[in-house]
Amino acid sequence: MNSREFRRRGKEMVDFVADYLEGIEGRQVYPDVQPGYLRPLVPTSAPEEPDTFEDIINDVEKIIMPGAASPACTELETVMMDWLGKMLKLPEAFLAGEAGEGGGVIQGSASEATLMALLAARTKVTRRLQAASPGLTQGAIMEKLVAYSSDQAHSSVERAGLIGGVKLKAIPSDGKFAMRGSALQEALERDKAEGLIPFFVVATLGTTSCCSFDNLLEVGPVCKYPINFSFGTCSQSRKT
Repeated sequence: MNSREFRRRGKEMVDFVADYLEGIEGRQVYPDVQPGYLRPLVPTSAPEEPDTFEDIINDVEKIIMPGAASPACTELETVMMDWLGKMLKLPEAFLAGEAGEGGGVIQGSASEATLMALLAARTKVTRRLQAASPGLTQGAIMEKLVAYSSDQAHSSVERAGLIGGVKLKAIPSDGKFAMRGSALQEALERDKAEGLIPFFVVATLGTTSCCSFDNLLEVGPVCKYPINFSFGTCSQSRKT
C-alpha cells in the first residue's frame, strides 16, 4: 500500500466508523451467534497472499459485526494467534484449536505481557498447592514464591514482580551479559533449600542495555527440571 492509497483508505475508514455511529440504532443489540461461531468462517491458517481492502471490509460486516455485541474480537484474536503459532511451527499444545487448550492473547506491550505471564504462573502454582493442601492460604503461598530473571532484564520485569507481590531475584550474567543455566540452577537449589518456591523464569532475548541474549539452550532445560520442595506438611514435586 503506497501513501496515496493509504490516504484514501484512511478516509474510507473514517467514513466507515462515522456511518456505524450514525446507524447504530438500527443494528441488532443482542447477537444471534453462539460461542465459537467465528472459527469456521475464517481460514485455519494465515493467507499466503494479501486480501483486498474491499474483501476485508466485507468480512468485517459479514463475519465480525453479527457478533459485535459478543466477544467476536476475542474469537478473532484467538484464531489469529493460532495463525501465528502455525507460522512459527509451534507444537499443537501451544494452539487454541477447537478444544481451546492452548492459544495466546495479544498484549499492548512487552511490559504488560510479562506481568500477565507472571500472574498466570502465580495463579497456577497457587491452585496446585491449595489442591494438594486445602488449608493453605494464598498469602502463605505467595510469601514463599520466587521468580528469576537476568540482571540485564528490563525494569518492567522487576515491576511485574512488585505488582504481582512476589520475590524477584536477579541472576548474575556472564561476560557476555547473558543468563546461564548453571547460575540459574544454583539459585534455584539455594532458594529451594531455604524453603522458597521457584515458579517463574524470565529469559531476555535482546536486552535493552546491550542487546545480549540469555542462553535459552541452557535455561530451558533448567526450567523443565522437577524441583522438590516442602511446604509445612505439604511435600510436592513441580516444575518451574
